[in-house]
Amino acid sequence: MKFVPVRRADRVLSVLLVIADAIAIPAAFILTWFLRTYVLRTMLPEFHHYFHTYIMALPVVALLWLISFARAGLYRPKRYLGSLGELQKLMKALLYLAVALMAASYLVRMDYSRIMLFMFIGISIPVAAVTRFFGRRVAHIIAPLREVPKILVVGTGEVASRVISALLRLPGKAPEIIGIVSTGDDENDEFDGMPIVASLENIVEKIKILKVDEVFFAAPELDRSEILSIISSVTVHEVHFRLVTDLFEIAIGGTDLDDLVKLPIIEIGYGEPGTVHRITKRAADIFISLFLVFLLLPLMVVLYLILLVSGNGSPIFKQRRVGLKGKEFTLLKFRTMKPDSHEYEVAPVSMDDTRITRTGKFLRRTSLDELPQLFNIIRGEMSLVGPRPEMTFIVKEYNAWQLHRLDVKPGLTGMWQIMGRKELPLHDNLEYDYYYIRNQSLMLDFTILMKTLVTIFKGRGAY
Repeated sequence: MKFVPVRRADRVLSVLLVIADAIAIPAAFILTWFLRTYVLRTMLPEFHHYFHTYIMALPVVALLWLISFARAGLYRPKRYLGSLGELQKLMKALLYLAVALMAASYLVRMDYSRIMLFMFIGISIPVAAVTRFFGRRVAHIIAPLREVPKILVVGTGEVASRVISALLRLPGKAPEIIGIVSTGDDENDEFDGMPIVASLENIVEKIKILKVDEVFFAAPELDRSEILSIISSVTVHEVHFRLVTDLFEIAIGGTDLDDLVKLPIIEIGYGEPGTVHRITKRAADIFISLFLVFLLLPLMVVLYLILLVSGNGSPIFKQRRVGLKGKEFTLLKFRTMKPDSHEYEVAPVSMDDTRITRTGKFLRRTSLDELPQLFNIIRGEMSLVGPRPEMTFIVKEYNAWQLHRLDVKPGLTGMWQIMGRKELPLHDNLEYDYYYIRNQSLMLDFTILMKTLVTIFKGRGAY
């Protein structure tokens, strides 16, 4: 049997899990209808609904199903779920689905049977579990992985020892820990019974030579920039990187611990989404931006006129920024600073900054100054979600891993805006952007957009 790289196997598994759910949805519905109208007809209240009424709603059910399952992380390939891991996530996703379906039913004013709804949710648990089981089996046949991944653990301290112990206690066959990477001047040849095979200086070369599948960074003393520099230097895209540390306080719906004895693990993904992702993301950018322009155009005209009569220069502030692959473009914003302020001065860090106009304070606090960037998005220079576009003189100072933030289009909002916005120092902003780039997904974009609305409403960090 020819084994495939982890990345390819993960893609195949994700696709097949979606297919499995696409089969489970109509199967669960047909089974629910059969039980409600035939088997349990005499035991339950009279039922006068038509079959086609529910069939017409099935596409909406399917869409909400996929969103709920994606939100619960059920399309992320996981190898350390544990015996009840997927079942717990499945029940969580179906709870999301039940709430979403009840809300949708209320909004469209359709009198769907609540008994049907709860029966559908209950029946979906075993049906989805079965279809997803076969989906995993088919994925293993199409794209088989080695039974156990080859793992490299970085660190020779207490955290590394916990990781080794946790990996060896995993159910089933324990993964193959092929070695330890020393982070200092360690003169020993082994750690916790595992050979020390590399140092930080030659870790990138060793990852390639040893054909490593996963790298666990279990050395809290390592500088964040050093970790990200190593990750960006590895050209073997099939490698998983996991950080056993609290350096990245990701608040996107809760951090997934992979059930690895509940160690605080955050996975740094691949950062190379497929063509379908790029096309869908671009379509969403265009559709949502055009809708917002249509909806907010009267407000934008009013703001433009207010700024025009205020006598503080042109209402639209233009500035050259660096976008995708280092290409420069002109960023558009409503003017919030006095006209004698230099266009490339350091941005304000407080509302007490004397350069900000009275109207500008309101615009910055509400983030309305960003609205003209919707036209940047429509023109394809920006995206709704992504790293913030940076000025040229700052980009020139980037190191190797920081340059990776130019691998995607800059965004109107992004990770660092919802994590603290301008309360965060620049280097922390870059690390959150790097996390986003390595873990891109439409669900992550949706979550960031929703959290951005909450952040704007609170006015936190908006200067």
